[in-house]
Amino acid sequence: MPEGHSIRHLANLSDTAFKSKKITATSPQGRFAEEAAVIDQKQMTGAGAHGKHLFLKFDDEYAVHVHLGLYGWLHFNRGTQGKPKDTVRLRLSTDDFYADLIAPTACALLRPNGVEKILKRLGPDPIHPNANLEHAWDKIKKSSKSIASLLMDQSVIAGIGNVYRAELLFRSNTSPFTPGSQMTKEKFESIWKDSVELLKLGSIDGKIRTVKPEHISEEEIKLHGCSQNSYVYKQTGGFCRICSDTVRQETHAGRELYWCPTCQN
Repeated sequence: MPEGHSIRHLANLSDTAFKSKKITATSPQGRFAEEAAVIDQKQMTGAGAHGKHLFLKFDDEYAVHVHLGLYGWLHFNRGTQGKPKDTVRLRLSTDDFYADLIAPTACALLRPNGVEKILKRLGPDPIHPNANLEHAWDKIKKSSKSIASLLMDQSVIAGIGNVYRAELLFRSNTSPFTPGSQMTKEKFESIWKDSVELLKLGSIDGKIRTVKPEHISEEEIKLHGCSQNSYVYKQTGGFCRICSDTVRQETHAGRELYWCPTCQN
């Protein structure tokens, strides 16, 4: 599932392609035809992102709310429009760009008050410059749930998914099984600060980068570049980059969890 950095990246691409322009909107698939007709030929006033939620705003009167889920994506293209696939829920276009929304979990046309209702149920998004970590900390310090579960709870912090969850906990030497109530504020603040930096870095091009350059071998760079590496995420059975212990995996609260038992003891 795309995490917060990806959604912010898509919002930035949307602004570059469509902001302040009159948009042609269609639904080749037909499942969003009535809603597309409402925003057709309206001006896109901007795109916003909060966690894993994307909001495309039109004439400050409507917003298309998109949640990509596991399989959805918004594909941007420049130049002449190709024939849309039957799976395209929504196509947005101008003379210069077009974007196809495919297989989202949610795609809905909202009024501004509908956007506010969604935002109220979400925690702070670390990418936002005015995000208040205290709102997240208030929930974490009172919870008996593991910090691994809490970081994935979008009502606590919006935008962190399974990859960032695993990597943030490793980078902070935090056991994923630590109850929120046993976390120190100092430790949480270090995780929050790291999430701000990593999510902002990822939002530049939509790629997750969590491994520090000094921990990446020349061979890895030749094979994958610097963006296809992780410390523990999907490294099950491999050697930890820091201590050489074996990276472990288990299902935790319904999601796969990865950690180093030595570095995160």
